[in-house]
Amino acid sequence: MLGRRRFGMTAAIALALAVAASAAASLDLVHGDASVALDDLAQLATGLFAATSCLVTARRARGADRAWRLLVALGMVGWSTGQALWTWYQLVERRAVPSPSPADAGYLSIVPFAFAALLVIGGHRRSDTPDALLDRRSHSARLVLLLDGLIVVTSLFALTWTTSLGALVAAGNPDTGAFLVAIAYPITDLVLLVIVVVLGADRKVVLRPQLSLLGLGLVALALSDSVFAYLVAVQAPEVPPLANAGFVLGPVLIGLAALVPGTPHPGAPARVHPSLQWAYLLMPYVPLLVCSVLVLRRTLLGDRGGLDAVEVGCGFAVFLAVVLRQLVTIVDNARLAGMLRESELTLAHQAHHDPLTGLANRSVFERRLDEAMEAHHRDGTPFGLLFVDLDDFKAVNDEAGHAQGDALLEQVAHRLRDCVRDTDVVARLGGDEFGVLVGGVEEPEKVAFRVLDALGEDVSASVGVVICADPDPEETAQSVLKRADKAMYEAKRDGGRGLVIHP
Repeated sequence: MLGRRRFGMTAAIALALAVAASAAASLDLVHGDASVALDDLAQLATGLFAATSCLVTARRARGADRAWRLLVALGMVGWSTGQALWTWYQLVERRAVPSPSPADAGYLSIVPFAFAALLVIGGHRRSDTPDALLDRRSHSARLVLLLDGLIVVTSLFALTWTTSLGALVAAGNPDTGAFLVAIAYPITDLVLLVIVVVLGADRKVVLRPQLSLLGLGLVALALSDSVFAYLVAVQAPEVPPLANAGFVLGPVLIGLAALVPGTPHPGAPARVHPSLQWAYLLMPYVPLLVCSVLVLRRTLLGDRGGLDAVEVGCGFAVFLAVVLRQLVTIVDNARLAGMLRESELTLAHQAHHDPLTGLANRSVFERRLDEAMEAHHRDGTPFGLLFVDLDDFKAVNDEAGHAQGDALLEQVAHRLRDCVRDTDVVARLGGDEFGVLVGGVEEPEKVAFRVLDALGEDVSASVGVVICADPDPEETAQSVLKRADKAMYEAKRDGGRGLVIHP
């Protein structure tokens, strides 16, 4: 990996040489065998450049950044081997390259490695974002992605076959091997390009510069593959050098993907243009719609006999993929709705409860105290308030550690809950302070003694108690809370481990 300035210079030189080689061969600046040699050797040189760039930079990379480079390097070694065989046929044996040939195996070997490399790049994603819930990739989400790709690839291939490729292949009357080679190039190119589009729409992909250059390189290879497939189908006597421009520029771009400077500490997710997001959302349906229109047109014109086995197979595969995709999406949406509901319940619980002890928090306690005071003024309903504060809790944290202090708070919370009825309220008001709201006149005092007994000898606490029996128009929730707090401090001044009932 290079610095930005050195990368810019390297990219400019590599692209300039690639363009110059393609232009010299295409514009007849060199003639005859020299033009063929220049074209073939330029392709071989750029393929080796890409493989070398990936291998050298992989030595310093780690994790996913290393894995995708090694995979692409293996793919480009295979592709360069295919190009070397092609060059041998043309320059040494001086004969037409057969179809299929070992060169095709070399060219096509890049596909599984590029596919795996794109998956590695797509799997290296940012996760520290606010929408982490939506970012939980399930098996169903990956299945939907796979089905989307199948729909797009099959639809586009059916469209290509129906409009041109089918007739051209039929005219050429190829054998089984030649037929498989003819369709392998467009199908594999479509698969890789669909994955590039999907990953490009994902703003959480970390290796975006590498993905962009790798994707452009694959696009360049795909364009020349398409031209090559067409020329093979029409049995053209030769492949013009201009048609091979993608085979020269594509590997250069792939090599630059390995050299581009990365972001050592990526920050916020990248901003994806809305048009690219829409392209991703509509990707499975646009080619399907186009194919459906073509089939409908042929049906209305009465051209039903023109559908061959490839078109019928593609149509059946797309139909099954669409149905399965919708079923998976429905199930996934139901699961997502359940996750959202669970998240809402969790957030609601966290908003009203103390995270450590699970007791009601201060805001809930104050609201319930306001409600009890309103009922007390309106109906004369009596209630009592207990203010519990642990004695010398700071010493526990300082001597035994905060973990031991937290464990003590959880233990006290559990014992307080056991001392009250289901209708009473126990809350952690903050730190080592707890509040207990109890209904009735005699119950608050009974609960206070139960609390002291429950805490036992191992936990020392001071308890302040206020009993609201007779309605007082001047009394408020805050004044009652202050009286209970005052009573608790009186208990502390008396030595702690006791209670004071405020009149």
